[in-house]
Amino acid sequence: MQLTALGKGVFVPIPTFFDSNENLDIPSLEKHIKMLARTGISGIIFLGSMGEAAHLTLEEREQVIRAGCQFVKKENPSFKIIAGASAPSARQTIQLCKNAADAGAEFALVLPPSYYRTCMDNQAVMTYFSAVADSSPIPLIIYNYPGVCQGLDISVDVLVELSKHKNIIGVKATDGNIGKIGYLAEHTNPSEFALLAGSADFFLPALAVGAVGLIPGLGNILPRCCVAIQRLFENGEMEKARSLQTKLVKADNAAARWYGLAGVKAALQHIEGYGGVPRNPLRPLTDAEKGRVVEVIDSVMDIERSLVE
Repeated sequence: MQLTALGKGVFVPIPTFFDSNENLDIPSLEKHIKMLARTGISGIIFLGSMGEAAHLTLEEREQVIRAGCQFVKKENPSFKIIAGASAPSARQTIQLCKNAADAGAEFALVLPPSYYRTCMDNQAVMTYFSAVADSSPIPLIIYNYPGVCQGLDISVDVLVELSKHKNIIGVKATDGNIGKIGYLAEHTNPSEFALLAGSADFFLPALAVGAVGLIPGLGNILPRCCVAIQRLFENGEMEKARSLQTKLVKADNAAARWYGLAGVKAALQHIEGYGGVPRNPLRPLTDAEKGRVVEVIDSVMDIERSLVE
């Protein structure tokens, strides 16, 4: 099956790291990319929801992408590089896409605007993405995440229509709607439009109905497990894939869903010795919350370590 330029696989949305004064911690970014470089994933996303793009200045956004791209080229040049580029207006988003491209990104991950949520009907969403795609120097991946867009859930009809744009090459489906992924698989061209599950807890079902990849926050902690699910699925080892998927549901709840990106950072701090805490106004976890996350993650780490080649 011919695929888009993005290809298939697991693309990890990495955190933006901060020091104790909430300044950018670029050395931890380098450590994290070095850790991920040999795990079998297919690429990295800078400045997604996990990357706290909403908490960064324009200068900081560019600094993260530029430094991260340099580290990727050093550690694993085959990685696809995606950057979050979302803003309330098409004009702002186009500029973010241009900035991301200038800093080295190959693809832009773009949310629909939601500040004026009640005005964002299907036509407004279509017009916005079409305008951004017309002017962006790099291809777009639509980011459908109702949880951060005041419940705005891009309809399948809009996604099918946008899939025909030559500069829109996929969707990250964080809505968790397996039926929608299946519908899109039947009504879009996989050589032009990649279907990407947006969370590790439903990766296997998404693959079963036509997804070609995953963008998981959990991939920062258990990247090899995420990669293994797709490999097992493609090899027809469904019972092993199902068993591993069940374990990832538990881990994803603990690290990502209970406490969001603060949970992922706490788990990274425990496992790798870096991670830190989010920027204000997001709060760090309490010791009790950290213990709850660590207990669950530790129960899966033996599987992750067993997958090291």
